Formats: sequence, structure tokens, C-alpha cells
Amino acid sequence: MMMNISTKQFGLTRLVVALLALTSLLSACKKETSTQKAFREHEEAQKIIDDAEIQDYFTRHNINSSKYQRLESGVYLVDADTVANGTGPNVVSGQTVQVKYTGRFIKASREDVIFDQSFGNRTLCQCFEVLVDQSAVIKGWHEAIKNMKLGTRKRVFIPSYMAYGPTGSALIPADEPLMFYMEISKVK
Repeated sequence: MMMNISTKQFGLTRLVVALLALTSLLSACKKETSTQKAFREHEEAQKIIDDAEIQDYFTRHNINSSKYQRLESGVYLVDADTVANGTGPNVVSGQTVQVKYTGRFIKASREDVIFDQSFGNRTLCQCFEVLVDQSAVIKGWHEAIKNMKLGTRKRVFIPSYMAYGPTGSALIPADEPLMFYMEISKVK
């Protein structure tokens, strides 16, 4: 009988040692690497820069705070030139929407440049279809779309960290805040 208790204690001791080792290993995985830290610090600094650039655009175009809504994510929704607030409930995660859009830069030196648009994209609707929170579009689009309804037209200002970030893309420079004229033309 004594041998059986010792065997159980030995097995329990081995289990505790294994769990401690696993806990130590997992906590080491949670530590921030120098690359992760640099990326996080860059993003925090960029949030301030992007917000200043968006506010500069608003100042140049006489867009006062009564005309826009700033989401917690840093995305701004501005009433379009021809206001259309849409009908029905806001779009939710998992719905498919058709979006008509034109994408522009907001920096003064390039604000007239259209870098992308749905018009002329060879679809009958002249739109782009998005599965909310699942399609491979920039995060800012998902945030904006979930704050819109069928028929809503808005100018959407997306900070770089919610767009293409520090790497940019083939058409978008790194750390570039963007503006989209967006209209929700269909919700499925």
C-alpha cells in the first residue's frame, strides 16, 4: 500500500513539474518581442499623426464637428455632400453588402488623386461586394460599414493603422490615411 501512495505522489509531482514548465513556456510566448514592441510603438505614434492629418483635411474643407462622427477605432464618418442616412437597421457582421465607392488620398498634395473606385469595374451594379468582418478588405471598411444602413452615403476617413499600415500596398504609400466616398447599395 505504501508503494502505491508513493507511486501516486511521484506521478502527481511529475504532473505538477510538467504544468509549471508549460506555464513558464506559455508566459514566455506572451512576452513582446522587440519587433512587436517597435510595431506597437509605431502604431501608437501614427494614430496621433493620422488624426492630425484627418483634422487638417477637415479644416481645409470646412468640415466641423457637427458634420462627422468619430468611431472608437479612429475611423470618421462624414455626411456626404448629398446626405443619405439610409433606411433600416445598421449592417451587422456576417451580412453581405454591395458598396459603391471612390477612394482618395487626403494629404493636401494628393487629395485630388483617386487611387481606386468601383465605378467602371465591369459589374452590373458598379459596386464591390463585402462580407462584413470576413472579406479581405481593410479593417476601416468593416468598421464603417457596420455603422451604415442600406442607402447610406458617407465620406469615410480611415487612419493608416485601419488601412494599409506601415507597409502600404502597390498603390498606397506606407502610413497613409485614406478617404472613401461610400454608398451601401444592397444588403443581403
